[in-house]
Amino acid sequence: MPELRRDPFSRNWVILAPERARRPHPGDAPADGPQCPFCPGHESSTPEELWRLADEAGDWKVRVVRNRYPVLVPGPEPTAAPAAPTAEPDGPQDPGPGEPAGRRLFRAAAGTGSHEVVIESRSHGWDIPDGDDDAVADVLRACRDRTRALRARRHPGLVVPFRNHGPAAGTSMPHPHSQIIALPLVPPSRRRLLETARDHFERHGSSLYADVLDAELADGRRLVAVGGHAVALVPYAGRGPYETWILPRRPAASFADADDRELAETASLLRRTVTAVLSVLGPVSYNYVLANAPDGEEGVPWYSWQLTLVPRTAAGAGFELGTEMSITPVPPEDAAARLRAALPPRSPGDGGRGGPGGPGGPGRG
Repeated sequence: MPELRRDPFSRNWVILAPERARRPHPGDAPADGPQCPFCPGHESSTPEELWRLADEAGDWKVRVVRNRYPVLVPGPEPTAAPAAPTAEPDGPQDPGPGEPAGRRLFRAAAGTGSHEVVIESRSHGWDIPDGDDDAVADVLRACRDRTRALRARRHPGLVVPFRNHGPAAGTSMPHPHSQIIALPLVPPSRRRLLETARDHFERHGSSLYADVLDAELADGRRLVAVGGHAVALVPYAGRGPYETWILPRRPAASFADADDRELAETASLLRRTVTAVLSVLGPVSYNYVLANAPDGEEGVPWYSWQLTLVPRTAAGAGFELGTEMSITPVPPEDAAARLRAALPPRSPGDGGRGGPGGPGGPGRG
């Protein structure tokens, strides 16, 4: 059974998951063919299937299955809706002051939650730039639908869909896939982002995300591509070179609530941006993550979901480890200009989408 432990100094949580040691390493992962459990014809080799998108012939296009080597495992279903958040909604409550120091300092909880794998394509060598917009939208649709399903269970916590591509990004299986982890708590770093957004809303009466998006649309230098429903930009103070955000123009705190138009445009921007990143940087590893509001807080007006794309250009060193500060050698304005120049053409028929200065100019939509 995995276990959650809290660092008494930073109050951050870590997950002890011994089962993960058994997962394949990049050099040991099965190649295309009889050994790959994600390839067509090997559906019985995967754990329980949770979701499927089929084509007109009935063949699957995208599947979601349980992870064979999970970070977290399902726990008992709640018998009632969870209570309202307490003063510390980020994990189990501290023992009382009369408890031994070890119990007060060293907090732990059962590693319950969910860990799922989104098998993105029937093709073993597929990647985001290889697909058309519809194929990428199918992957994001799986993430949206499974986020909805996990959120509907009403466990307190956070649903985190993400994709690792390449050895430097942490991938272990070469067959194209992304993952979804449902945490039973809200990490303190995510809680701080929510508190910052709420503080801005209470002070100014407007969403921090909408205000930043308006400012970026007016400035233009850090924009990568602008559409009527979503915008891709390089953040003003990103954590690494060529980090790119895709933000919806209609505020919504959870990706589970993105409508089909927003999902389709996010997919198009993701495909084009990943293609541009690989064109500028070469065959670099990358991650992306879909940030959601915590379960039960998806209706708050001060937060917005976003897709964050992070190319793995360099590992952090001693300074970053000692300070948790990033050093970025490429100014975001320069990175955005290079990505704009490398963007592939829009797919036929998506004339409603545009680049900086094109359709869907300044404004929140």
